[in-house]
This record gives sequence, structure tokens and C-alpha cells, in this order.
Amino acid sequence: MAHHHTKMEPRRDQPTMTFEEAAGLDADVFAGELDQGKWTPVTRGTWRHGQIVGNAYVLLRQHARSHAGWSASVADPGTKLQRAPDVLRGPDTAIVRSERVPAGTGAEGWLDGAPDVAVEALGDAQPLSDLMKKALEYLGAGGKMVWILDPEPQRVMLVTPPGHVRVLEREETLDGGDVLPGFGCKVAELFE
Repeated sequence: MAHHHTKMEPRRDQPTMTFEEAAGLDADVFAGELDQGKWTPVTRGTWRHGQIVGNAYVLLRQHARSHAGWSASVADPGTKLQRAPDVLRGPDTAIVRSERVPAGTGAEGWLDGAPDVAVEALGDAQPLSDLMKKALEYLGAGGKMVWILDPEPQRVMLVTPPGHVRVLEREETLDGGDVLPGFGCKVAELFE
């Protein structure tokens, strides 16, 4: 019996894709992002990657629970960083001011602009330059802080506007500063 896809499929020859078109893709089959309107598949992370992202999410979620006005999300929530050509990214985990949380479905359920803090964990085969490019996109779209988690040396690259990078080693404290007042954890906690 023929299997019919109700959802559309990304076409390689498609010149550019919009948020709305991307929202029509089955996320379980076509995990990906829009880079200047071009559909870019995103591969599955490793168990270790999931552990690190989970650690970061738990810490952000705890912060959101104990500090009113914040909301944390995990598992590549759609963030609309730019229009025409559309740039859609999915941070590994992120935190935003509650009033910015989108309530809709499909493209309407994606965050407008960058999260206040976006977190990206470096994957096994991922060049650091890719995540640095994404970090600068988040900042360009109004993000205030990006954490790039590097599992091998167990360190965090803290990227803040306009493009400052601070490297925090395992024993140092990752601090929310003015962006996330009251947040702090040992870098090592992210990699346990």
C-alpha cells in the first residue's frame, strides 16, 4: 500500500523557503533550520550531547521557577531571527522573558527574535565556527548572551554583544550578569 505524506517535503531546488513553509514540514522527519531562506537539515545529537543540553535546561528551568517573569525551553524551539530571507534557528535550550513567549501553533509558535540567552552545545562533528556564526546571528537578532558549551575541554564560550567572547574553564562560575540576574553555576555542573 502506498504511503502518503500529509506534510510537505523540502525540495532541494526550492530557491528559498519561508517560516510558514518550514512550519509545514514534519519536524520528526525533517529536523532542520533556515539559513538565509535555505533549508538546512540538522542531524541527531549523541546521548552525551543530550545530557549536556539537559543539564543546561535544568539549570535555566530552576532559574525560571525561582525568578518570576522568565520561561525556559528545550529541544530546538523555533526562533525567527530574520525575515526575507528567513533565518530560523533552534537553540539547544534557551530562556526568555515570559511576555515574549509565543502562544500560537506552527510558525506562530516560534519565538520572534532571539532568546535573551541561547545555549548551543558543540556536537561531535560540528565546527566551532558554525556555532560562532549562530551565536552572532542570535546577538544580531536582539539576543543578549549566548553560551557555547564545549564538551571536550569542558568549557563555556560566553558570547555577548557586539561580539565579545569570554572563555570560562571548568572550575569557573558561569554568571548571568545583567542579562539573567541571580543566575550562577559552576561550569563543571553543565558537563556532569
